[in-house]
This record gives sequence, C-alpha cells and structure tokens, in this order.
Amino acid sequence: MNTNRIQSQLENIFQDSARWSHSQRRIVFWYDPDEQFTSIFNELQIEEVEKLQLADTPFTVKYRLLIEYPNQNFLLYAPFPEPEPQENWLLDIQKSGLTFSADPAALIYADLGLHQRRLEKTIRQHSKFFSCKNRGEDLQAMAISADSDERGLFLAMLSVLANLKVPDPSGLIRQVLLQGLLETDNPLWSEIVELVSPQTFWDIVQEHTGFASPNPSLNKLCVYLLITHFAKSLHGEVPGQLADKVITPGQRAYAFIDQWMRDQQDSPGWQKLSGEIADQLHIFDVIENESPAILYEASSFEAVDQVLIRACVKTLQTGFTQISTPGTETPTVGVTPWKDWLKARYTLIWFPGYEKIYQALEAAIALWELRQQYLGGFRQPAPALFKAYASDLHKFDQAYRHFIFASDQAQGDILKALIEDIENFYTQWFLDELGSAWSDALGNSWELGDIPPQRGFFRRYVSPILARSDREKAFVIISDALRYEVARELATVIKTEVRGETSLEPVLGILPSVTRWGMAALLPGSKLELTPDNDDVLRDGMSTKGTAAREKVLSQNSSVAVTVLNAKDLLHMTTDAGRAAVQPYRLIYIYDNIIDAIGDQASSERQVFSACEDAIKQLLRLVKKICNSLNGTNVIITADHGFLYQRRPIQEADKRPIPSDEALLASKRRYLLATKPLSDSTLLHFKLPYTTENLFAIVPRGSLRFAVQGAGSQFVHGGASLQEVCVPVITYHHQRAVKKNEGQPRKVGVQVSATVRRVTNNRFKLILVQTEAVEGRWRSRQITVGFYDPQTHTPITNVAEVNLTSTSPNPGDREIDLRLTVNTASPPTRADLIVKDADDQSELLRETWIISLGIANDFGDF
Repeated sequence: MNTNRIQSQLENIFQDSARWSHSQRRIVFWYDPDEQFTSIFNELQIEEVEKLQLADTPFTVKYRLLIEYPNQNFLLYAPFPEPEPQENWLLDIQKSGLTFSADPAALIYADLGLHQRRLEKTIRQHSKFFSCKNRGEDLQAMAISADSDERGLFLAMLSVLANLKVPDPSGLIRQVLLQGLLETDNPLWSEIVELVSPQTFWDIVQEHTGFASPNPSLNKLCVYLLITHFAKSLHGEVPGQLADKVITPGQRAYAFIDQWMRDQQDSPGWQKLSGEIADQLHIFDVIENESPAILYEASSFEAVDQVLIRACVKTLQTGFTQISTPGTETPTVGVTPWKDWLKARYTLIWFPGYEKIYQALEAAIALWELRQQYLGGFRQPAPALFKAYASDLHKFDQAYRHFIFASDQAQGDILKALIEDIENFYTQWFLDELGSAWSDALGNSWELGDIPPQRGFFRRYVSPILARSDREKAFVIISDALRYEVARELATVIKTEVRGETSLEPVLGILPSVTRWGMAALLPGSKLELTPDNDDVLRDGMSTKGTAAREKVLSQNSSVAVTVLNAKDLLHMTTDAGRAAVQPYRLIYIYDNIIDAIGDQASSERQVFSACEDAIKQLLRLVKKICNSLNGTNVIITADHGFLYQRRPIQEADKRPIPSDEALLASKRRYLLATKPLSDSTLLHFKLPYTTENLFAIVPRGSLRFAVQGAGSQFVHGGASLQEVCVPVITYHHQRAVKKNEGQPRKVGVQVSATVRRVTNNRFKLILVQTEAVEGRWRSRQITVGFYDPQTHTPITNVAEVNLTSTSPNPGDREIDLRLTVNTASPPTRADLIVKDADDQSELLRETWIISLGIANDFGDF
C-alpha cells in the first residue's frame, strides 16, 4: 500500500472541516486487524497530530487523551479488530471522532468524504464498479454530500454510469430510457445490472416518478409515464383502454415527462420514444373519436395534433358547406371554439411541425366568422360599400391570402379537401356577392362622393409636408400592386416595429387600374391623357413612362429638389451612401416592385401571396432605413393599383368575349378603353373625368375576365373591383428617441387577473392580462410564468412560455388563459407566482399565493 496515499488521506481527514460535526480537537481511529500497516503507521508524520498505538490499556489512553492532552489531535492506531461496542472502552471517544481504514474500499470511502461508516461495506460490495479508475474519479468529482446515505451513494454511482455530472434521478431515468426500451439492447442497462443492481434503479424510479410494478421493464415504465402525463393533460377522462396504465396520483410522473419534453437537449429523444409508444399502443386509433374539447391541451403524443387537425378540417368543411348552401341562414356548426383550441397548441412541443397547418386553419376560421357577419350580403350605396371594404370587408381577402399562403407551405394532403371548400366559398360566394353588389352600386362616372381620388394623391398627402417648412423632406414609397389588405397588415407591423404615428386611408384608384395609369396619377398635376398610340399616359402633357420621365414631372410640378430611387438599390446602400443619395433633395420617390413582378408573370403568379409577405418585410426595412439611417421623418407608402387573385384556375364561364367595335383603343383581361360607350349593357362603362378627351373605361362585372389569349389569368388588375381600386395610403411620422422621456421604446407589461390568490387544484387556470397594446413605442414581450417554492426557489409547477403580442386596444382581447400544473407531491402551503422576461430573466411580477390542494379534486378547474 502506498504510504503517500495513506498520508494524504489522513491529512485530508484531519484538515477537512466538512467531515467533522464539531469544532474541537480531532481524533481518528485506525483499526488494522491483520497488522498490515504497522510500519507505515510508524513512518507517518502529520503536522499537529500526535500518533498513538493502542494496546490493551484503554484507561491509560483515555487518561492521556482526556486529562493530559485534552486539546491535542490524535491518530490512534489499533493493530487489532474493532471491538464490539459493549467491549469498546474507547467508544465514547471514537463516537466523537472518525474512523479510518486503509483497504481500497476504505480509501474510496475516505476520498468521497462520507460520514456513514456502513457505506464502506457498500463500496466493498461493489468493487467491480470501483475497479475502473475513471468511474471512481467521476464519482469523486460529483462531490456528493458527506451525509449521504446508501440511497444517495447508489444514485451517484448510477449517475456516473449515465455520464451525468451530478447525481440526478431525472437525468438518470431519461438516459436509461433514451438508450432503448429493450433491456437486452440497452448498453446502459447492462452496466446497471453488472455494476450496481436493477432493483436500485427501480427504487429510484419509484421514488422519483411514482411508478411501481412487480415486474417492471423499461418499456412498461415509458408507457406508464407517457399515459399518466396524457391523462393529466386531458379535460376529461382518459380513454378506457389506457386507464390501467395511469400512475396514481401521478403528479411526479407528469412533472418528469413535462420537464423532459421541454429540455432542449433531450427533447428530440423524448419525441422519438413518444412516437414508439404511440405506435405500440395505436394511440391515434384510441383517441380518434375523442372530443377536441378534451384533447386540446394534451401534448404527450404527436397523434393528438393529427386528430385535432382532422377534426378541425372536418368541422370547417361542414361549416363551409352549410354557409355555401342557398337557404342556410344560420349555420349550426361550432367553429368558434376552435380559435381557443388551436391557440392552445402554439406553445406545445409538436406545434413547429404543424405550424403552417394551424395558421391555415385559423385563417379558415376567420373566413367562416366573417361570413356570419354578412349573412344578408353586401348591398349598400357605393360610397358606403367602399368604406365598408376599407374598414372590414378587406378581411375576407386577407384571410384568404393567409389561408392559401399557409396551406402552400403545409406538409401532407390533410388540407386538400378544405382548400377546395375555401375556393368555392371565396370565388363563388365572396367575390361573386361583393362584385355583384359593387357593380350594381356604381354609376357611370368614376367618382365616389367624399372618397378622395387617387389622382389627387400628391396634393392631399405630399404637398402639405413640403409646405410646412423648406427643411422638411418627404419620402414617398410606391409599391406596385400593394393591395389594400396587404397594406393594412403592413401598417400594423409598422406600428409594432417602429416608433411613430401611423395612419392608413383608402383612396379611389384610377381606371384602368394598371401601372401606367396608377403611377401617373401619383405624380403632381391636374390632367391625364392617353397618347394617340396608346403607349403612354401624360401628366399635364408630360410623359410618365419610366423613371426618368416621372422624375422630370416631379421636378417641374413640385418646385422642390427631387430624386427617384429603386427600393432594392436603396436598401443595398451603406448608411453613408444612402445619406449622400437623399441629402440634396426634399422629395424622394422610391419605387418598389415585388408583388406585381411576381403576379404579372404566368410562370410565377402562383407565388403572388408569398410575394405579399416579402413586400411587407421589404417595406418595413425601407421605413426603418429611412428613419433610422437616413434621418427621414415623413414617409408615405402607397400603390398604383391593387389586384384580384384566386388560386383556382379561371373557368371559361368566368370569361367574357371582347366586343368587336372600331371605338376600342385597348383590350386587356380586366378592361377595355374606348372612345365611346359600347352597345353591350352587361358591361360597366365609365367616362373618365380626369382625361381631356372622350375616354371610356369598360370593365366586366365583378371579377369576370375578358377572354384574352395566353396564360396568366388568375392574377389580374385593371378593372373596377374593390380589390383593384381601393388603394392604400399609409402615412408615417417618425418620432425620435429622447433620453429619459416617456417616448422611449418599452416592452408591454403583464398583470394577473384573479379575485383570490389561492390554488385549490393540481391543474388550474391562470388569467394574465397584457397591460398595453403592441403599438408605437410598446414592443411585444415573451415571458415565463410559474409557481416557485419560496424556500428552495425551485418551480412547483410547469414553467409556461407566453408571447405578449396583442395589438388590440380592448383589454379584454389581451387576456390570456394559461393552464399550470402542480408537479410536486408535497407542495408548500404558500408559493410565489413569478413572471419573468424570457430574454433577460428580469422579474416582472411576484405574488404570494396560498396552495390548498386538499379541498378539491385532483386536476380540476381553478
């Protein structure tokens, strides 16, 4: 035996205060029944420690220790076995000191700094575990408590086998299950059997999860844990064929799975195991007919999402069939509850894989709810109908766009039948009904009472900025085919992302609603006219064809320094280059072409809704660059025209033949230009009041097209539909940040809505209120919410993540229903509700709540 090793061990024992339960002098007994270490004892020299070899004179030793040297540290070496307690005359002194042994188990025991002497026997019985130097070193590195009992030592040993850094029952069970549910193929299980014992593992499992079985197996453990978690997540009874697999009471099992599935590192392995058990138990078949009201918060199995999605699709199909059936006044399908059910899925583990499907379903629900608001149709005078489209009816187009965009990205064919129903609804009901009502409401002249016309854009929006001061700059962004509903979404995004004042107003677009007329109408001037060759639109006699021509019109008709830029070019400029490009000018026109460039090509028109998303992002970047990098303050965003688009190919029945008449000057899919009205009374004729010559725009009713040769008839513009001629004008006035004023950007706050601060069930509902709407200086916030033990500061419930993103001015719309679950068997009587910012972990709210679970049933409602 190495003398230095023993010397070092003894020095550590004497010097390590953590090993001693008192602060007095220190006495260590060393029993050597085989007298192996006498010579080593004689060689030892330990500073401030007196060595003494025991013989058969315990009273002399006692006198020396207690009377002669009461403050001296002693190492007492006994070259004989430790006496039985009733024969040990030095037992009282030995009890106040420590006992040392120099065999391998004893040295390991000493290395670990343990107090309970019986653990030396445990170590000796598991010599095979300790025969590997690395395992011993890893165990020692865990620095387990000196007061650990046999259970604590076994947990540490098993944690070493699982390659954990600290003794962790949860981590141990996870790692065992992750390496396979079949014991014969699980390498970690084989080590547990060989080096520790299976029963030790099952004891830890029972204590930590509540799982107990006379014939346990890893597969059975995983099944019971998942089914228990599933049962505790339901708003109702667990299906009968699964009831015998639920651990009772189950809080610890629920907490174990809940923590595992939220662990970023181990979650993928958990998902794989969940899939194996779902296949094994045929979970989809078991829950296929369960009510969504029971399932909507369960996340133990991916099959839950699949069942909910199928049920939602079926419900929506039934709903759209009812509302599309003539004579069906009041649909009976319960679609509205799905809004809350789908929203509950957003924070659950399987959501990322089904995100686009859920977004499509939410858009479909929005369409269904909009339909309920307009059971009587859209009939009203033209000015009122135009305003109604700007305030509400555009939401049909917006929801349809969201649905198509999301369903394009969704995986699988689950939405296929619903897409067909949505197409029927959108094209055969909404477009037809709105188009018919609008066509009937229009007169023969293209004017609309108090609705501002697009041709007065410059005078109404730009001139006042230039007139305020000779230092004011106006940035005008013209986004080709930026439809009103897309601009509405953009305005909301600007309010959320940039600090300033944002407003949106609709103007009546020019006819024909095409680029060359719309772009000309946005320039300063009073008259528009078509050149004889039908190739150019003149503004006050000047060409508007191309960037250079428009810049000339702007310069001559505005009387200020003007420049015209391309949006992409400006975005690619450095800050210095961008400032140099705009600094000499007071009026900056910026042309953006994302939507029209994609939609106007037959090969790409299918991606037009994706182009709308790209346009929103690019326009937001433009606003930020103008205001944050180029020192801009006044930004106006508008469009030359909108568009009509439907995913379903246009049928021949939806096309009108082009009349044959010598008065025709131009013919396109959505309009004709003529020098006089045509004899066809089924077409709409408008004398254009803003032209100097007799010029008539002739358009088909509603969303019909003229029969023009060639592909590309789903994305169109040029006609008089509200989607084409309700043109958005967004005005944004940037507010500079000023230090220490109330205008600084801030994240929204959060409060708890509860009449009493008491939890009476293991599973309960918490209502949070987002205190401000996300708008202007108020930014969205991500938070974590959970209840914590005030003594240990550890969570006693799941810690939920919540996104505070509502832009609604109504506080009721900003309420968030949150479900929490007490996941400890013995929670404290009082707990702290803590809300933190997820980004920086700053504490936003702390409240003391009473935990009183004894007066209510397990997992009821709060």
